[in-house]
Order: sequence, then C-alpha cells, then structure tokens
Amino acid sequence: MLLERERELAAIDALLAGRGGALVVEGAGKSALLKSIRADGFRRLSAYGTASESMIAFAGLHQLLGPLAPEVESLAPVHRDAIHTALGSLDSPCTDLVLYTAVLQLFESISPLLVTVDDVDLWDQSSIAALLFAARRASSVAFVLTAREGWNPGLPSLVLPGLPYQAILTEPEVLPNESLAARLEAHSADAARRGGIASAATVLRAAARLSKEPERQRRSAAAAYLAWKSGQAELARTLVAEATPERHDPAVARTLDRLHGLIALGDGDQLSAHDHLLRAGPDPGLLFMAAAAAHHAGLPLEPIAARFTDPEFGEYAGLLARLTSLSADAHTADPWRLRSTAPASLRTSDAHQWLWPLVLSMSGPSARQAYDFGRSALDEFAVNGMHAVLTLPMLWLSELEFDLGHWDRAQARAEEGIRSTEDTGQRVRRADFHATLALLAAARGSAVACLRETTAARDLAVPLHNHLAASRATWAAGLFELSNGNSDAAAEHLSSITHHQVANLATADLIEALVRAGDPAEARRTLEAWRPWADRTTSPLVHARLARSRALLSDEDDTGKLFGDAESFGGDHPFEQARTQLLHGEWLRRTRRPSKARPLLRSALETFTRLGASTWAAAAEAQLRPTGGGRPRTGTALTDQELRVARLAAHGLSNREIGTRLFLSPRTVGYHLYKTYPKLGISTRSQLRALDLDRG
Repeated sequence: MLLERERELAAIDALLAGRGGALVVEGAGKSALLKSIRADGFRRLSAYGTASESMIAFAGLHQLLGPLAPEVESLAPVHRDAIHTALGSLDSPCTDLVLYTAVLQLFESISPLLVTVDDVDLWDQSSIAALLFAARRASSVAFVLTAREGWNPGLPSLVLPGLPYQAILTEPEVLPNESLAARLEAHSADAARRGGIASAATVLRAAARLSKEPERQRRSAAAAYLAWKSGQAELARTLVAEATPERHDPAVARTLDRLHGLIALGDGDQLSAHDHLLRAGPDPGLLFMAAAAAHHAGLPLEPIAARFTDPEFGEYAGLLARLTSLSADAHTADPWRLRSTAPASLRTSDAHQWLWPLVLSMSGPSARQAYDFGRSALDEFAVNGMHAVLTLPMLWLSELEFDLGHWDRAQARAEEGIRSTEDTGQRVRRADFHATLALLAAARGSAVACLRETTAARDLAVPLHNHLAASRATWAAGLFELSNGNSDAAAEHLSSITHHQVANLATADLIEALVRAGDPAEARRTLEAWRPWADRTTSPLVHARLARSRALLSDEDDTGKLFGDAESFGGDHPFEQARTQLLHGEWLRRTRRPSKARPLLRSALETFTRLGASTWAAAAEAQLRPTGGGRPRTGTALTDQELRVARLAAHGLSNREIGTRLFLSPRTVGYHLYKTYPKLGISTRSQLRALDLDRG
C-alpha cells in the first residue's frame, strides 16, 4: 500500500463496494495510486493517455477495448458494428449516440468491471465522450480516471495532496502548411463519418491553424460546427472566436450568426440565440430553431412563421404559428401524416423529419398520438441520431408522459435527460428537464424534491432568458402549495408566471387557489380573461381544466354538468381527471349527496395512490371517509412522538416553537408532521384543528 494514501484508497474501496460509479483523481502521485488499487472480484480494463495520440479519433477506445474482441462479437449487430466502425475494422457510417450506447452495453455485459485510465485528459475527445457517457450511466462498472487538476467534467473527484501539477505549455504559432492541413481535414471527415465528431472538431481545428485565409476561417467555422454537434459548447465558442474576421463580409456574418445561434440555443441566452438565428438567413431549419429559442424566451412565434417563403413549408409554418395556442385540428396535427408529406428537404434529414412533426403535433388535440409518434422517433434516434440532438425528443416525451400519467417513465426520462445535457453541455435543456422534475415532485407532494428541482431550474433558466423553464418551475411551486392547502401562497406563485403559454396552462390551478383562498371575485376575473384563449384551443386537457374552473364558480344548477364535462374531456390525463373527481365529490358531499360522491372520491383516491400523489391521495381519503367509503386504516397508528408533535401543531404552534418544547430541530418536526398527515387522512396543518388529538 502507498504510504499516506489510506484515505484515497479507502475512497476507491468504497466505490468498488458500491459496485459502480466514477471517480476522477487529480494531483501528484495519481498514477502510482491507480497501480495500487486492489479490485478482487472485478475484471479490470486499463489504458493511458498520451499527447501524441490526442488528435487520433478513437485512439483511447482502441487501446481500452482491445482485450474485449470476443465480447464485442456478442453484442447486438448494431452495437457490434458501431464499435468495429469506430476502431477502423469496418467501413460504415455511424453516429455518436449509437457508438456511445455500444460502449455502455459492452461494459455492462462483462460487469462487475473496473475501468482505469491514467491521464484521461490526454485521450482524444471522441474516446473521452464515449467513456463519460458510460461512466454516468453504467451499473456494476467502476471508473477510476486520473487527469490534470481542473479537468474534471462534473464527476466526483479526489485531489491528491502533494506537488502541484505543472501546466502544459500551449503550442507556439505554426507556419502555414496547406498540404498537411488538407490531410488533417480529410482525417477529420473520416472521424466524423465513424461517429467521432468530438475528435473531428479537434483535428479540424489543428488544420485551421496550419491554413492561410480564407481557408483558416472556413476550417475554424467548420470545426466550431462539429464542436457544437458533439456537445462541446465551450470549444465551439472558442472556435467561433478564432473564425471571426472583419464583419463586413455578409456571407461570413451569416455563417457566424448561424454558429452563435446554434451554440446559444442549447447552452446560452435564448434572446441572443433567437436574434442570431434570424440574422443567419431564411433557411427553414434555422427558422425552426429560431422558433425554439423564441418559445423559450417567451416571444411570439407568428413573426417567425411569417418568414417561411417556400410554399412547401406553408402547412408547417401555419402549425408553427398556432403552436402556443394549441388550436390545430386532429387531421392537420397528425404527426404521421406530417412526416409522410414533409417537404423534400426535410425527408433527407434523419433528425428534422422526426423533430418537426413531433413538436408540431403537440399543437393538436391528441397528446397520446404525439406520444406514440415520439416514442417511434426516439427509437429511430437510438440507431441514427446524434447524442446532442437526443435531448429534444427526450424532453418532449417526458412532458407528455407527465400529462398522460406515466410518471415513473417521465421521472426516469428526465433524469436521463439531465445526464445527457451534462454530457453535451446544454444548460438550456437541463433547466427544462429540472422544471419537468419539479412538476412531478410537486404533484407527488415531495417538498424536498420540489424545492431542489425548482431551484435548479430557476438558477439555470433565469440568466439564459429561458422563461419557459423558469415559468414551469414557478408553476410547480404553486402546485405544491395548492396541494398542501396553502392557497394564498399558491395564488401568489401562479399569478407571477411570465411565460404566456405556461400561464394559460396553469390558470386552472390559479383559479382553484383563488377560490380556496376566499377570493371568488378575482377568480371570476381570471376565468373571464382566460376563456377566449381556452375556448379556441383544441386541447382536451385545456377544455377539462376550463370546465372544472367554471364548475368551481358556477351556480348550483350548472355545477354537476360542468364537472361531468370536465371528466369527459380528461380521460387521457389521469391526474387531471382525479383532481376533477375530487372536487366534484367534495361538492356532492357538501351538498349532502354522499352516495354519489363516494364512487368519484374512491376513483380519485385510487388514481392518486397509483401515481404516488400522496398529498392528493390524503385529501381524497379525507373526503371519502365521511361518506362511508374510506379504505381500512391498518398499521397507521401514530407514534408517541408524532402524537405529541401533532397535538402542539393543532394548537397553533410553529415548527420552531414545537421543536423548542420537545428538544427537536424544526426540520425534524416537519418530518414528523409529513409522516402524520397520511396516517390521519388529512393533507394540511389546518385540518389538525378539527381532530380530537387529546384523547389517549
């Protein structure tokens, strides 16, 4: 064992004991530390990085995967061929995503496995990208990587004390050599064709440094585009700066605007992305991406739709103009029809022929049809797609899964989406995924997760003018407060949403919060302001929310019919359906019709329980029990400490005051109350006062 390295080796032992994970080791003595690792029961793969091979695409993987030739042959054909293509033993096109997935599948097929790479920062970029993709996802595979200090791409790290790592000097300026530059450009093209676009960018950058103008500028710009495609946002920005000459040449200006816009779309200011992409020219693909930036920034889409001049894109432009109004009919918004009748220029693009119909179909009435199409699109992307583009269908699918009640799938997909955005440097998409997780946490009643995800979404979104994600996070905060009976706080959050479409989608929650807060006049004003937009939409989900909101504010004669209308519209959206049934049952019980309330409340309780919406389930059971339909309450007795906390809370004491009396922290008091509410069949602190807790 190395002297005075017990702490570091213990950290690695803990990693191995957990049967997986990743650790980056920095500092003096890191190579010796790798050699001293004992990994009993693990198969071990080792490799090292050298500066001389840092621009040879897949040199690192070639070294690491060499001993695994028999295991490679056992993979599925698409993954086997991807590895052979990357390593040069098969001449076939391949995308980065397919290759990364192949490496992940290979590692997991031989787990438990320990992968060690010394000086991984000196590997080529394509090998690094594939390794990090696997390190963030593999189970029963441990990765211990060493690198210079400061290199770590977001993995857990261990810094060894000792002499500081000496910085590598930057290479001096080189003399132009067009012959060598041309050969490097050819190597870059070959690497990109084999799925190594991360390395292709680095190699092409070297070619640019060997070039005179205008070839230097052209190659730098092309390298920036490859860096963007491979998810290296910072490198792409550096290369754009290197490609920037005098801005008086309009063609050069358009090229640079395109690059600035593409980089900012995934990892920068959305207003800037919008402006750059519009200046880049009338290309339909760029206009589509400008519309994505506009939607995130809260700008109207109609002006962008009006810029489409190609008649072939007339229908697509019309749907784009109606995207935020959700007003397309079922035929027009059919994604399969949109794909089969796509303009010729879209049919040649593996990405756009799926992305355009998917997003435009979300303007129509069938979320389920859009979802089925999106799953097919994702399957196609798994074979032919780029890693950096994969986050888009993943995001839209996670949002649809939340609406359609597939919450576990939505959770898993959003978490995987966050990992992908970390791989590909996309802060904008990462904020979007955090906002989806915030809504899930709010609906499920998880205070800790909701706070964590709303904070993460806002921290990423606000500086980048991503009003879409920031507003969805605010919606989540309001929904959480509404579910916990804090109606005033819920109304405050929900009324502060700035993104127009998100505000429209959240208005039903705002109306319910205002009604429960005792402000029906403001609720009616909100309803009347919202109705023109809601009436025009073709979305059954919006119509269900509109009918439910009208029922909350209606005269007694219309209430039952309006609740029934809301239930008829909400069939594909179980959470919304259950919320309507809860409110309908609550109204029936209040008007002394318990037998009619009982089946509605029981159905709501079952749905909330299946979804894991604990606070809503508690509210449904609290309404159901007086009708004689409550579920048996076995094993739900309060502990002595929970009873003491509940009694003090029922008498109006705050968590801090309770903690002072019982020698507990306010956080522990909150935890006891969180466990107490479901046992008592309630969902809010105020309901404690109606219970007789002083007996026994």
